[in-house]
Amino acid sequence: MAGFTFYARIGLDDKVRPLHKKLDKKMFYDFADLTKKEKDYITKYVDRIELTYLLTPSVINIQPFINEDYHYEGVMFITIRLRNETKDAHLPVIGEIIQEALPNPVVIVFEKEGNIQVGTCLKRLNKIDKTQVVLEEFAYTPWFSSDSDDEMVRRFIDAIHITALSFSHFFRFYQDIHIAVQAFQHAKAVGAFYIATDEESRQLIAQIEQAEAEIAKWKNQIKKETQFNRKVEYNMKIQQLTKQIEQWKQQLR
Repeated sequence: MAGFTFYARIGLDDKVRPLHKKLDKKMFYDFADLTKKEKDYITKYVDRIELTYLLTPSVINIQPFINEDYHYEGVMFITIRLRNETKDAHLPVIGEIIQEALPNPVVIVFEKEGNIQVGTCLKRLNKIDKTQVVLEEFAYTPWFSSDSDDEMVRRFIDAIHITALSFSHFFRFYQDIHIAVQAFQHAKAVGAFYIATDEESRQLIAQIEQAEAEIAKWKNQIKKETQFNRKVEYNMKIQQLTKQIEQWKQQLR
C-alpha cells in the first residue's frame, strides 16, 4: 500500500512498531456532531480508517507538552483509504471530521489509487471547556506517489523524516511536520519548497497565493471578453501581478 511506503520513507518503521488498528466509522458519528451530509461523506467515500502509529513517551523518546493552551501528549498517524469516486473537495470535510473527533494531534495520510495526501491541523484547548479542542489551522499536501523521486516530494520526505524532526517535545515535533506540510501545499505558488518559520514569510506566501488567484481570474475574463481594449487592460493587470509575485518570491529567498 502507498501509505506503508510513505511511512517507511520517513523512517517511522525504524523507530516505532505499527499498530494497524482499524477504527470503526461509528466512533466518529458518536464523538462528532455530524450533519447527514457529513455522515454521508464518511460512509460513501471512506473505505477504511486505521490508527497506524501512536507515538507516546512510552514508545519514543519525546516528552509531552502541556500548558494552559496546548495539550500535546502524543501524536497519532491515521491512514484513511478512500474510494475511487472521492473528489478532492471531499477531503477537507473528511479531514475536519477526523481532526475534531480526535483531541490528540493527528497526521492524516489519505490513500487513493496508489497516491497519498498528508493533512495536519494545529489544535488548542477550548478556553471554556478544557475537555474540548479548537481546530486552529489546517494544511494539506497535494497528491503524490509515495515512491516518487520528484524533487518536491524528496524535499518534503526529507523535511518530515523522523531524524529531521525535533524530539524536544511533542508540540515541536508536530509543528515541524505541520510546517513541512504547509511548505509542500504552497510549493506550486511559491515555486519552491520553502519552510516558513516566521509570520512575515507566511504573509508573503499568502499574498503570492492571492495574486495567483487574481491572475487566474483575469485570464478567465480575457477568454470571455470581446472588446480588444479590455483584453489589453486585463493583460496589463496580469503583468503587474506577475511582477509583484516575482518581487515577493525574491524576498523569500
